[in-house]
Amino acid sequence: MSKRKQNKSIKPAAIVAIIVIVALLAGAFWCFGGTRSTNLDEDVIITIPDGTYGKQVAEILSDNDLVLNSFSFLLYIKMENVANDLKPGVYTFKAGKLTYADILKELLRGGDDGSATSVTIPEGSSMVEIASILESSGLGSAEDFLMCASQYDVSDYPFITPGEGYAKLEGFLFPDTYTLKYEWTANQIITVLLNEFEKKWTQERQQKAEQLGLTAQQVITVASLIEKEAQLDSERPLIASVIYNRLSQGIRLQIDATVLYALGKHKSVVTYDDLKVDSPYNTYMYEGLPPGPIASPGEASIEAALAPGTTNYLYYQTTEAGDGSHYFCATYEEHMAYTASKQQ
Repeated sequence: MSKRKQNKSIKPAAIVAIIVIVALLAGAFWCFGGTRSTNLDEDVIITIPDGTYGKQVAEILSDNDLVLNSFSFLLYIKMENVANDLKPGVYTFKAGKLTYADILKELLRGGDDGSATSVTIPEGSSMVEIASILESSGLGSAEDFLMCASQYDVSDYPFITPGEGYAKLEGFLFPDTYTLKYEWTANQIITVLLNEFEKKWTQERQQKAEQLGLTAQQVITVASLIEKEAQLDSERPLIASVIYNRLSQGIRLQIDATVLYALGKHKSVVTYDDLKVDSPYNTYMYEGLPPGPIASPGEASIEAALAPGTTNYLYYQTTEAGDGSHYFCATYEEHMAYTASKQQ
């Protein structure tokens, strides 16, 4: 009598379980891996209290829109077996693309424990103003910062033209919000700000500068003038066009902000006596660009300097709208006619 082979069938419940496990693993691999990312429109600062671990940390991240949801990040850190290794502190996540791996790296390294402070360098700040901001934030004296800046070795930064004094760094300390440690030297702080500019000065921007026949120093000089003159983003390319048009025709730029930079002080009104200051930065007295930037421009002004509007404008002046807008024109006659109309 032959033995009949018995058919061993897998129970439906087991099949379902296997499918679920495979689906979860596949989903975890695709959705919860370290490359999963979010895009931040602005900097986000969060606090992870002492004694906070896996689930609570994931919820804090989710509440601040740093992760897709708390479960996805919790699963990710459990897969990495680090759910209980996250460190407390204050964390600043910069605007832009942020992956789960980026977040985890910061949380494992540890946040600010009170030894650092958040400092904002506004767009259009000069070296002297930056030094003052740092001093008021408890990060050393302004005098020491400027002295260190004057001695700073710029050989690692090819976009900077070597020069004397702290002016060689003018325009290249990128305006942004930074978390800076109180223990850092002025040299370390300068390096942080310069490195941020280096990230912004991409190969694409370098190529645009070369296409314009300009050095990085010249582009940032133009951008700094735009930064001090423009209040509306829409007008930055127009102001850039006026600057380039006047340069190409050998017309003095006559920008008040350069005179104030030469004087080394702020004034609401530039007088005729002010225009007599004998400085290469005085664009009323000297033709062409000033020797270097007069402030730290933001990205919008840098882009305008690299992609100016196509116009025949040679003049602009503020309107009476009160919104920072300007009137642009191509001839001196138009310029004077508009000036007369404002005085009526």
